[in-house]
Amino acid sequence: MKPSLWTRDFKLAFAANFLMAFAFYLLMPTLPIYLTGFLHISNATTGIIMSVYVIAALLMRPLAGFLIDKFPRKMLYVISFACFVLLFVAYLEASGAAAFLILRLLHGLVWGVITTSGNTIAIDIVPPERRGEGIGYYGMSMNLAMACGPLVGLLLCEYGPFVHVFQMAIISATLGFILAFLMRVPHKKPHPHSILSLDRFILIKGIPAGVALICITIAYGLILTYAAMYGKQNSIPNPGIFFVAMAAGIIVARLFSSKLLDRGMSMQVAIVGGLISAASLLLLGLFPVSACYFISAGAVGIGYGMTFPAVQHIIVNHGDHHQRGTANSTFFTAFDFGVGLGILLGGQIAQHFHLSIAFILVSISTLLGALLLWRLPKGASIQKL
Repeated sequence: MKPSLWTRDFKLAFAANFLMAFAFYLLMPTLPIYLTGFLHISNATTGIIMSVYVIAALLMRPLAGFLIDKFPRKMLYVISFACFVLLFVAYLEASGAAAFLILRLLHGLVWGVITTSGNTIAIDIVPPERRGEGIGYYGMSMNLAMACGPLVGLLLCEYGPFVHVFQMAIISATLGFILAFLMRVPHKKPHPHSILSLDRFILIKGIPAGVALICITIAYGLILTYAAMYGKQNSIPNPGIFFVAMAAGIIVARLFSSKLLDRGMSMQVAIVGGLISAASLLLLGLFPVSACYFISAGAVGIGYGMTFPAVQHIIVNHGDHHQRGTANSTFFTAFDFGVGLGILLGGQIAQHFHLSIAFILVSISTLLGALLLWRLPKGASIQKL
């Protein structure tokens, strides 16, 4: 009989991550509105303020992995969670572009630590033989937040003063901090390192899978930033529902694919998910009508829901237990790099061509990512307990 997955501490980890991500996604669609509409900050400057978050998180990932493997993981998680809450409080006092730029920079650095440490702790909590399943279910907390956060944030922004958005983020993040504090985390003795080397910051064996992930997450960055704009350009009603459909697809995929990861099928799941995503993005680019728009949203969500946890599982299984922080930071570094590249390339393509061209091009990059995964050594999908 398999050991229980949904233990008290895994439930707390799941809920804490959801509340943290919910606070994050509250601001994703609403902060640009506040900066441009209320503070009269230019669109160009607003774009810099929003993108610096991803850049800061990307720069922090390798150091975060080192810190997580060097120091007690719960201590680092709780401290970064506290900083995450305090920075939301600081938003209440910010009143200019420079202040928000600094706050978003700091928040991005903290995000790089809190997400990496939270994922590593979740992997520590779940039984080894259910690790793939645990990664899949834990990731659902982020997907639920991605579906709920933007909707709640936009409603608060539309029907009340914007300060309510900041207050809701503070409340959500504070509750998450309390739950994180209550978690009981298995003690992992820090592994002694004799020399300072690259593999203390990046898991070398995980780089090939990370390169494939970059090719796939380029499209994810494009979708997060430009899918709603693409819908409006093509007169599609309620384009915000796109993200709800995508989140639903991700959740459904995680429910049926998570158990396959623990059966040694990580590589197959990742490749099939990449192919589904590539086909969905091509559909989105070629046929910008309502039916295809929303069908592709759900389908690309299924693809991502299969690929992301599978690639994380592959990378984590390349490292020993004392390298889990480094392995997770490698996964998230590749993830953030792809997302950031997708945002930048999408903007350049959209400036000179129609967005449909951008979605067709990222469908090709996603297909390339799936092919790179297929070329990885077949032993990469074997679970290391």
